[in-house]
Amino acid sequence: MLLVQDKLASQSSASASSATVASSEHSPSLGNNTSLNEKPAHINQTRQDNEGAPKQPAIAEAISEAVTDDVMTESMTEQFAILSSAYADALSYPSYSQPLNPHDTQWLEPERYSTVSLPVLDGDAQAALSLEKYRFIYPEPITISVSGTLPVEAMTIELLDVETHHILFKQRVNEASLELPGKTDWPQEIRVKATIDFTSGTDVLTADFHYYQPVAEITQVEAPSSAGSDIAIPVQIQVEQSGIYRIRANLFTQSGQPIAVLTEKQRLGEGKQSLTLKAHYSVLNGHNDTLELRTMQVEKMSGFPGEKAQYGISRQAIWPLGTFNTRLLKQAPYQPSAEEQQRLDFLRSAAGQ
Repeated sequence: MLLVQDKLASQSSASASSATVASSEHSPSLGNNTSLNEKPAHINQTRQDNEGAPKQPAIAEAISEAVTDDVMTESMTEQFAILSSAYADALSYPSYSQPLNPHDTQWLEPERYSTVSLPVLDGDAQAALSLEKYRFIYPEPITISVSGTLPVEAMTIELLDVETHHILFKQRVNEASLELPGKTDWPQEIRVKATIDFTSGTDVLTADFHYYQPVAEITQVEAPSSAGSDIAIPVQIQVEQSGIYRIRANLFTQSGQPIAVLTEKQRLGEGKQSLTLKAHYSVLNGHNDTLELRTMQVEKMSGFPGEKAQYGISRQAIWPLGTFNTRLLKQAPYQPSAEEQQRLDFLRSAAGQ
């Protein structure tokens, strides 16, 4: 269901930036492709901004793809029928509490870095520059590693400010990996440049990642309680910068079974603040197991065009919730809001249903 909503959403979750490029120092055709004055030429980039949990679709975008010159064709009617069916399924659950399964890596691993093996040494070998994830938050350390078809004898690692090209860090190591501590004065966009000595030559790989200074911290998750058809989970947050915050967490059983992705958006001022995550009865499937929250994400959303999102941290990676008796909840299906129902009615009307 998450994937269906992603396809329909107007601001689709998109995650994050991972890019890797290879060039041969001894090959004139590729030697300039890693110039810091231009974007790398051979690049694999997947962006996943993680704008939050799945959102209800923006109908205008769906219409623009399905309708041209206000002429409805049979094919367009079929497209609206597919959209209306998918949207109706999505409305089985509230947007703040969406079911989660083991295949939903977009939400289970929201900062996953996509490692790509690329040709090096004029195509005679393959190698990849890897990071643990694409987004780090201070004081997280950075681990950089190189793997491939040839042994690595040594490498020189440089970190550069993507905007100014200023060298933030440089070190040579006689191995294929390096862990280095983060710093409070690092910019958000950083490029790793690895000059690698293989057993049969030298080549260069680069990769980009983001590094943030935390603007808020989840300090406590309190015991859950029943609130109608929802499990209400109070979350305490220490906020350093006021703004609109989106908090997301994955609800798991203690044994590791994913249940739901929970999302709450709220304007928060500086200082000690609180908000409530909710898990709807419809996603619980009668679970009376011991529950816990994992993969906590704190995002300060952009307040105006051009302002970059910022991120916070959680004091704990896992927050135990104890065992909750779902029989305490109002056992009723989710009822779409008036706006959601209006969207669904419009789609069904366009599909001739």
